Amino acid sequence: MITLYTAVGRYELRKNENGEKQPIVTVDQKEMALSREELLLWSCLMWEILTKEEAKTYFLKKAVRMDVSQERFDAVLQRLEVRQLVVSAQAEKGDIALYRLLAKLYVIPLESSFMVKVQAFFRFIFFEKLPLTVAKNVFQRENYTEMERRVLHLARKARLSCAEILACIANDEIDTSIGNQSEFQKEKARDNLGFFLWFCDGHRKALEAISTLYLNKDIIFDKRK
Repeated sequence: MITLYTAVGRYELRKNENGEKQPIVTVDQKEMALSREELLLWSCLMWEILTKEEAKTYFLKKAVRMDVSQERFDAVLQRLEVRQLVVSAQAEKGDIALYRLLAKLYVIPLESSFMVKVQAFFRFIFFEKLPLTVAKNVFQRENYTEMERRVLHLARKARLSCAEILACIANDEIDTSIGNQSEFQKEKARDNLGFFLWFCDGHRKALEAISTLYLNKDIIFDKRK
């Protein structure tokens, strides 16, 4: 079995009542403060799709630099999942695990939100201690494929989950009528897509496009709590 993990939410650095800077992640319009160790692991999974072993390796490497206890990985991961700041999905095959991971997550394009990338840039520099040459890549404009452009077009039109975007693309829709469906209809679409994904090349390409946009920091994921 393969289990995949990723982070959800929008990151901000704000001042608290004492004037100290505090990391805040917003999921479904709910703001949540993160501890130092929570932010470290959340940052490891933000714009990444990793197995537990990969996430742990990444976390331990950064924990040494950030003076965070390396023994806390499992507890911190569990806490982030309970708080729904990290999501996971399991399947026997990687593509099915990826679909299950992303299906219910909402695609939020970032290219129109310059401040989000500025905040990510400062997080990379001051918290993750990345070199300037690496951190500045967050501002690079990508040359999108046709499928990536279709995903972004739909995501800009309405708040759509990955499954709903795949359904629009499968039906060759350019509008977002699926976004007006009932929750029962949306759930049925997600279930059907999980089946069709096994043999539909179009769904695989669309899912790959969403994943690529995420890994390239062009979108973030949100979810309903």
